[in-house]
Amino acid sequence: MKKALLKNWYFMVVFGILLIQLAIFLIAGESHSYIGVHDNLDIHITDYKLLKDNNAFFAQEKTIPLLGGIDRNFLLSEFYAYSWLYMILPNFAAYITGYFLKIFIALFSGVLLAKDILGDRYNRYKWAVVLFSFIYGLLPLYPAFSFSFASLPLLVFIIRRLKTGGKKKYYLLAFLYPTLSYFTFFGPFILGYIFIYFIYLWVKEKKINLRILLAMLLLSASYILIEYRLFALIFASGQATIRDTMVIDDFSASEILRSILNVFVNNIFHCDDLHRVVVLPLFVISFIAINLTHIRRKELRRAFTDPFNLIFLFIVFNCFVYGLYNNHAVRTLFETLVPPLKGWQFNRTIFFNPVLWYTEALIAVVRLSDYIATKELEKSRLKAVLPLIPKAVTIIVLFSVMGTQSLYNDFFNTYYVNAWETLKGQKSETLSYGDFFSKDLFQMIKKDIGYNGEYSVAYGFHPAVLSYNEIATLDGCLSYYYQSYKDSFRNVIAPSLAESEEARTYYDDWGARAYIFSGTDYGIWNPVRTIDVEDKRLLINKQAFENLKGKYIFSRVEFSNSDESGFKLIGKYSDANSPYTIWVYTI
Repeated sequence: MKKALLKNWYFMVVFGILLIQLAIFLIAGESHSYIGVHDNLDIHITDYKLLKDNNAFFAQEKTIPLLGGIDRNFLLSEFYAYSWLYMILPNFAAYITGYFLKIFIALFSGVLLAKDILGDRYNRYKWAVVLFSFIYGLLPLYPAFSFSFASLPLLVFIIRRLKTGGKKKYYLLAFLYPTLSYFTFFGPFILGYIFIYFIYLWVKEKKINLRILLAMLLLSASYILIEYRLFALIFASGQATIRDTMVIDDFSASEILRSILNVFVNNIFHCDDLHRVVVLPLFVISFIAINLTHIRRKELRRAFTDPFNLIFLFIVFNCFVYGLYNNHAVRTLFETLVPPLKGWQFNRTIFFNPVLWYTEALIAVVRLSDYIATKELEKSRLKAVLPLIPKAVTIIVLFSVMGTQSLYNDFFNTYYVNAWETLKGQKSETLSYGDFFSKDLFQMIKKDIGYNGEYSVAYGFHPAVLSYNEIATLDGCLSYYYQSYKDSFRNVIAPSLAESEEARTYYDDWGARAYIFSGTDYGIWNPVRTIDVEDKRLLINKQAFENLKGKYIFSRVEFSNSDESGFKLIGKYSDANSPYTIWVYTI
């Protein structure tokens, strides 16, 4: 028994860490779990709550009480596996379940692909495959689309199997795969890369691989069926959306190069894979060692076909596409060729880099392990220690991911903030999941004011808090909605935009956050425990607010000009379990 445990030590590491993380989240619960807010709690988690509260997951022609009442089609499809969690479970339980499921998806996918590639050699490298697949699953990537990231190795496995064989189950898997993916972030790129692979095989083998072609067709059909709502909006609504008027920065050549270098080192916050901490230095050392070996052995041709170098070129290509998105000529050419995709961010090729970086790390560790196992080292005095080096490097990579703070590193943030509060004996400025939504406080407010579905706005906090608590909102955050509503809401916030150029640019040039702005305190909605502002004026157009059928303003700030602005205070509310003090105003 002991021998078997030692032999499978890497599984003990995986299950040990999973048990610790599960215990932490179960003990912390909603009140003490610190979950990334930006583009997470303030959008997607709340959107799922809206769909559930309005029985709208499968509904047609349904109006959702967000942004003054939007078509249900603007929210996420009901056919994504991640959505199913929120249909079945309460929101917090669904979120935590999704956290662990994406780890298992990455682990399963990585092992499956490695077995297919390595064949009989798999058992030799099993420990590295398991650990790096697990590490990839732990990466703090965009939570709402974490299944998309985690399942990329599974997609490669399916395509590899279809390349050489035509078993029906793999066609079925290809058709079902988009339920794990997300079209606007991954779909077109996946289809594009498979098409490039199809052309490559055509040229190399001098014949069309019908199996790969059929796989592309199945994937395309599935993406269209899953995203039927989005395609209906794009091709059938006939209305302009905020994507048509978004202003994208046009960089100079030097700025583009800087952005390419920055994303190569740091990636972007939606997929902050933390490779810069350990994996990047490991890559640099390995790249030099591998290619010096090729040069010393006069094997330059092998250098150009080495998987390690090819993956590196793939990473660089994705970084260049990311940078070129900010080139006006390139972007204009794209939008001219594909007019329906105007405003679509084709620089999201960068989302493929996390799996590529950690594949590079896996290759580096495997080759180091092979090198240590060569005959040249058999007589070394460090023979017993040297084989442990690749394993130690892998564990260092593992802990660099677990122990580095980032926006979506929910386990680290939960552990760190709770430890900090225990040691300091005081509350952190960071809000927990329970703090952020403060359900008890808003239920009390709704009962006291006799709330009955009237449209409202938030000031000093994210409107998602109101939506989560079943309060209809004129404001909100959504990356895709009708331009006509953006223009109408702009009339409401025009006084604040007139005083703040930063807010005006933020709204007019982007507009995904239709929020109530301050004239001086930009980002007044930041989710912190203590809000301290000097400018306490309410700067909105009351008539425009009424035209949109608005009735209430929920504010973390007591307005200094409520009488002049035409709003009256109903009451001041607080709760011992909430960080908020809320002043409620009405017309």
